[in-house]
Amino acid sequence: MSCRLALYGLGLAAVLTACGGGDHPTGPSTHVIEIDIDDHGLSALWMANAPALKGLIARGTLAFSHVDIPTHSNENNMALVTGQYPDGDDVPLNAWLLRTGGFVPALALPGIPLGENDLYATNPLRFRGDGVYGAVRAAGGRSAYIGQLPPYEMGADEVHLSIVGAMFAGTTVDSASGPALLHDLLGYPSDVVASYHFDGPPAAGESEIRFTLRDAADFVRATGSGHPMPAYMFVWDFLALDDDPTRSFGADGPELAAIVEDYDAGIADLLAALDAKGLTASTNIIVTLDHGKVDAHNQAVLGTRGGGGGPSALPADGQLAQVATAQGLDPATYALLNEDGDAQLYARSANAGTAAGAADQADLTHALVALVQSGALTGVDTTRTMTADGWLGTRRFHDFRASGPNQADILVYPMDDWTLNQVDATNAAPGPFQEHTQYPYGRHGGFSVDELYVPLILAGPAFKQGVLLPHPVEHPDIAPTALVALGGGAALPTAARGPIQAAFVGDPGETIALPSPPDGARNAVLTGSGFLGSVPATAVPATAVVLIDAAGLYDDELFADPALADAAAPLRALAATGTRFESCWTRSRDWPVTEYQLLSGGYPVAPWFPAAEDDPVQTFAPGTGLLAMPPVPGFVADPNAYAAWRQASLFPQDSLFQAVAGLGLTRALLGSPDFHALHFAGGAIDIAPPPKTGAALGDDLAAYAATSPRLFAVLAVGGPRTANRHDPAAVAELAALASEIVDLAARVPNALVVVTSRGATTIDDPGADFYGPGSSRHVPLVLVGPGVRAGVVSGQPAAPADVPATILYALGAPTTTDFALGTWATGVDVGGIPQPLPAAATEGHVLFRAFAAAAP
Repeated sequence: MSCRLALYGLGLAAVLTACGGGDHPTGPSTHVIEIDIDDHGLSALWMANAPALKGLIARGTLAFSHVDIPTHSNENNMALVTGQYPDGDDVPLNAWLLRTGGFVPALALPGIPLGENDLYATNPLRFRGDGVYGAVRAAGGRSAYIGQLPPYEMGADEVHLSIVGAMFAGTTVDSASGPALLHDLLGYPSDVVASYHFDGPPAAGESEIRFTLRDAADFVRATGSGHPMPAYMFVWDFLALDDDPTRSFGADGPELAAIVEDYDAGIADLLAALDAKGLTASTNIIVTLDHGKVDAHNQAVLGTRGGGGGPSALPADGQLAQVATAQGLDPATYALLNEDGDAQLYARSANAGTAAGAADQADLTHALVALVQSGALTGVDTTRTMTADGWLGTRRFHDFRASGPNQADILVYPMDDWTLNQVDATNAAPGPFQEHTQYPYGRHGGFSVDELYVPLILAGPAFKQGVLLPHPVEHPDIAPTALVALGGGAALPTAARGPIQAAFVGDPGETIALPSPPDGARNAVLTGSGFLGSVPATAVPATAVVLIDAAGLYDDELFADPALADAAAPLRALAATGTRFESCWTRSRDWPVTEYQLLSGGYPVAPWFPAAEDDPVQTFAPGTGLLAMPPVPGFVADPNAYAAWRQASLFPQDSLFQAVAGLGLTRALLGSPDFHALHFAGGAIDIAPPPKTGAALGDDLAAYAATSPRLFAVLAVGGPRTANRHDPAAVAELAALASEIVDLAARVPNALVVVTSRGATTIDDPGADFYGPGSSRHVPLVLVGPGVRAGVVSGQPAAPADVPATILYALGAPTTTDFALGTWATGVDVGGIPQPLPAAATEGHVLFRAFAAAAP
């Protein structure tokens, strides 16, 4: 947790306790209720008569959250209670097939394939890092879960399953079958089952949707001196919209608006219960969806299975099997799991899923990718296909933080207005629906604006009122946000990123007025942050760039710690002349990895090059990446990878150095670089003098700029520092570093200046995270210069990998815009699939909110 955000829920003494010393957290000072609604389209919300939801929007902060990709309920719900992506919690989809178990679902209830995360023994909330419930408990608070089903309740102090009376697997759940479901099918221990409350049935005429929220309201009404209101409640309201009514009526429309109105009445009941108990003024409400939904009018009918056996020993079916046969590929060489918005393809090779079979698995995967990308499959969007290594220009799991041993080899997505399901009951031909013609089909998962960007409502004493965040946020940011809203020091050490700072009262992060009516808010947000439309060129292209990588800087010490205001004053003044991104988080704690991302915009996956934090057991795709949870002491999970990143080895991808050379800039690497040039071609840098610091470095920079007006200079300054940032030695170090950075920024007049840090501490620094769990990865990012907005603090999520695209945009490079990926410098297409410049920059995008073209 950052010190700045701790100020919202704690007194100053408690802030200092949470940020580097003292005794214990003071305990939560407010309440948070997080409501997670099952998926539907956004239009249904605006069409609905929903006074409770719209009242929360009016008195709170409205944002649009970018859900995890691939888009399924399970990984998004898990993100909401862990703050992790699939590469941390290992939940990549709703269900998956077991490579080493005959390519059958990990867990198959009658007619319902599920992932292992639904089982008690393998629930990520038990062992893969930290969840919100444990974080609340560690801060001295209690938690509760109200929802129809597991697995998102694991670890809550009190669990209410609103399942009695619901239909599940073809039967109506009662007070006996509910506990049996958990114990017999999901492996829950008897004592855990006995501790759960099985609530229901709903009243006559009451939907399960409405009942779950009434159950939450009744829970609040029952609180009192002997049963106090918990600090945190998670309410999961599963609408069961994967069948009726969306199969019959589509993702939006009057029928879906009626569903919204139904659960809105339940939210109103919950708000009334809070008001009756005198809790409204101390309770923060967070409402979002797991993901969206989108209409389809065409069926691709990719198939329901591959060949080679399976539970029913049936041959491969559908269009995919026909195309495979026509192209000479045996359908028995793949397994298929279709969820209508995407299809999982598995290479059914010998020893797949083991190190012994990794090479054959990769070769067969490439053959299957070639089939998919051939264009022979009707209704398939080949620009969205995802793989581990980006074969044939496909999208890479690592860039979407979707790597893991449970991930399929290939994910296939439909074109706009298509579903991979067979929707017509008797017609299996790909093309427009012939039977299901009265209404569209509500497709689950996939790529579309409606699917990827869902409303996020933040209302209560912690949050700003009546405003709109002008940029998307990330779904894993929501759990850290909920904990900060509690106060009391609750935090998630294993969260991928941090809280949504700009939403909090008192935070300088930019907001804009909420449109009235708010129907066009999402398009305004996406357009204004570079995800929709034709992104205009920067108003004043830069002619020179100075990129200052200052090791050893926390964002918190520069901009949030009052004890360091004087020492940080020069940098604060510099930031005030440009745009500061307050939510910039490094992906890795290891400096050479972050330096590579800062100068390439991506990560080496082909061939794979593991990082120090990666799980050393996972040595082959697609199970490569983070995954080692909980983190080991010192954060070095793979010592060999730690050492390898510190040795000179040329990666095949090009870098920002090559890209700026194409725009006519001279390239310099100055200061005291450590690992910056280890993995790039030696000829990529024109000027690389011996190390210098201070005034001598500034003089050199000015001299090079004088002889090469179009200069791209990377300046490496700083280094490991005194761990206790309040120690006089650390204060002096900060003052000296701030003055040096400001001097360097002034040495090339009219240059675009980018100031950031490769990390606040080295990966194995025993004094890491002085400002709370994860804070060593929370680094400053400041842009100053031509075309940059002045006096702006932006909450747009940022990372070092965003720097190359942002610099190239500022230099006037041509760009490509994608609603899922944002804007990046245009590279060379591969197989008709747009690629970025540099070619390695597949992980980042232009931080468009920094530029005058994005001003509201």
